[in-house]
Amino acid sequence: MGVSADHPLAVKVGIDVLEEGGNAFDAAIAVSAALSVLQPQSGGPGGDAFALLIGEGEMKAFASNGKSFSGFDAERFIAEGPKRGPLTVTVPGLVSLWGKLNEDFGTMPLNDLLQPAISLAYNGFSAGYMLATASSSSEKELEKYRWSRYFRGIQPGDFITNRDMARTLRAIAERGWSDFYEGNLAESILRELEEQGVIGEADDLRKHKAVEVEPLKLDVEGMVLYELPPSTHGITTLHLISALHELGLDGMDFGDPKRVLAWREPVRISYEFRDSQIGDPDFMSLDVTKMTRYSDIKERARSAISGGIGKDTTFFIVADGEYLLGFIQSLFNPFGSGLVVGGFPVQNRGLGFARKRGIPNSPAPRKRPLHTLSILGIDEGNAWRIVGCVGGDVRPQLHLRAYENLYVYRMNDAQALMAPRFIFTSPTGEQVVEVEEGIRFIEEGGLKLLKVPLYGTHGHIHTARMDARGALLLASDPRTEGISMAF
Repeated sequence: MGVSADHPLAVKVGIDVLEEGGNAFDAAIAVSAALSVLQPQSGGPGGDAFALLIGEGEMKAFASNGKSFSGFDAERFIAEGPKRGPLTVTVPGLVSLWGKLNEDFGTMPLNDLLQPAISLAYNGFSAGYMLATASSSSEKELEKYRWSRYFRGIQPGDFITNRDMARTLRAIAERGWSDFYEGNLAESILRELEEQGVIGEADDLRKHKAVEVEPLKLDVEGMVLYELPPSTHGITTLHLISALHELGLDGMDFGDPKRVLAWREPVRISYEFRDSQIGDPDFMSLDVTKMTRYSDIKERARSAISGGIGKDTTFFIVADGEYLLGFIQSLFNPFGSGLVVGGFPVQNRGLGFARKRGIPNSPAPRKRPLHTLSILGIDEGNAWRIVGCVGGDVRPQLHLRAYENLYVYRMNDAQALMAPRFIFTSPTGEQVVEVEEGIRFIEEGGLKLLKVPLYGTHGHIHTARMDARGALLLASDPRTEGISMAF
């Protein structure tokens, strides 16, 4: 059993639940709530969440991503292109996922699982560098919003308390998760959002429900790969991994200086397909469940105007001895929209909409934007693995890099995450690629290359592998302040 997450205290919370006899779902709820307090810039009750469970004979995926509010002004969104503020807010989904997992699969009361997070919010904790860095980098952009009352000027080591967070979590614990969507807490949330410029109705919250979804599937190299379906861009992960094998890129040495340039075209095509074809499944014309290979999309990709690039998320893994559960929650950008309700930041996930009409991801009221959250599950036949990360728009590439290191270059999990990597931070149009120290490359082909220090590029990846004997291996990216622990 074990936990891998972006904060040591959250890992401890999860380990405690497992030691008390809780299962992976129980521990995931407790870890999620703790991270909502410890790293509020990355996710919480004001944001969305997804989960993926894998093990012998079992694969389940869950989605809880909210729609835009009923009063969302799509024309104004297209015209103004806001990055933060009320026009970017969508209905939060995380708390609904807590409720579904707890009611359908949990073994412990939700009240008990939220107590560690309530204590952290009420009694306090020392701020980590990730929270402090996010506070500093967000100040200029968010100082005019309610964010500044809660999260401005945080320094590493500052002792942080947030009694409003504690009250919100206590209300959920005592009155049940549904109170967030159709009770007194829901009324308070709508009132606070309206005060900050969001136009919504009670039905916007009431109608939101976390759901179990059918994951996308790709058979490759004797393994079965799973990813989250639209409106996430999980399919882009599968397209990139498929391209790795279809185009013979798996035959290139890790140190080949032509390797960066070789990925230019498959990255562009995979992202152009995403931008032009993927969005809220209720508005999509293509059935992409049969289009998970790179060869399926080469002729369909066409340029589109995608939404903004978000990169503040937190991902963690829980292993309970029987299953691996990957869980990802996010606000999109650090601290989301800048709006705050109940002490928690509210997501700016609406930024995922394209600023363009006539495609599945066009903005509209009561519609889900393209979602950058995804999780990669791998069934090796007699072993199972989960890969997930912080990464936003470049998450599919981070999943690709981890997969490539593990299955092509045969690195162990720790080596795979420690290895230098390159990421196309602008995957379409004028392509820009960040190249960490240690990656050889050729400066040609029209790419804009940004050289960064080792561990200086995007992403905090966590991996877990469990085999049929029950042997467990967890690994955390050195680019994060998180850790992995097993017992």
